[in-house]
Amino acid sequence: MKTTVITICWNSERTLSRCVRSVLAQSSRPTEHIIVDGGSTDGTLRMLEALVPEYAAAEVPLRVLAQERRPNEAGIPSAWNQGLAAAQGEVIALLNSDDWYEPSALARVKDAFAAASPELGMVVAPVNLVRGQDGGVEKTLYPKCPWLIEVMMPVPHPGCFVRRDVYFSQVGLFDCQYKISADYDFIWRCRKAGVQMAYLPDPLVNMEIGGLANRSRSLARRETLAIARRHSRFPAPAWIAWGVRALVGR
Repeated sequence: MKTTVITICWNSERTLSRCVRSVLAQSSRPTEHIIVDGGSTDGTLRMLEALVPEYAAAEVPLRVLAQERRPNEAGIPSAWNQGLAAAQGEVIALLNSDDWYEPSALARVKDAFAAASPELGMVVAPVNLVRGQDGGVEKTLYPKCPWLIEVMMPVPHPGCFVRRDVYFSQVGLFDCQYKISADYDFIWRCRKAGVQMAYLPDPLVNMEIGGLANRSRSLARRETLAIARRHSRFPAPAWIAWGVRALVGR
């Protein structure tokens, strides 16, 4: 099974090496690694150039794409979509530049797809939230009951490994009107389309605490409210969830 890992980055010199080396250290390496750079002005691109010999040694093709800035498209989902358009794998893994895999991640995902019916559209693994200052695990995000999508994101998006056909035949790409919550909208559309999901028990992805969503909680709340109201037949739970998040500052 061919697997494409897509990493989007922007001024990621501090974390990108850790991300890349986790891809190259996989016990079952991907078919390709696509990196979409949003116009980095630090040492990100120099670092990638220095890592080319490691990609060659691991026999993993590397493709670095310069993100095209498109009018009225939020940067993160637009970068994901541009990576998806270039991907050749049957399974797509989105690994952002401050995230990294456990060594057996892709092998476990491939085994899960191979053991399931061809209709399986997505494999979901728990995600460790890691403190940047000391590297300790703050908590682990486990998938929740799918019906909780009415009030929250039920799966940790970095732990979602999606069959290519889901993007290009069943559900579509990410909606670029959302700066932060395009992943929540995508999972909503997957649920409405009846995409089959399988769940793995062990954390396979690590995610450093922080990121745009944590720095822009007010916008994240507004987007998740708009998405839930857009997709749900019952608007009340979305408003209640928005109010609770606003009260507790999440």
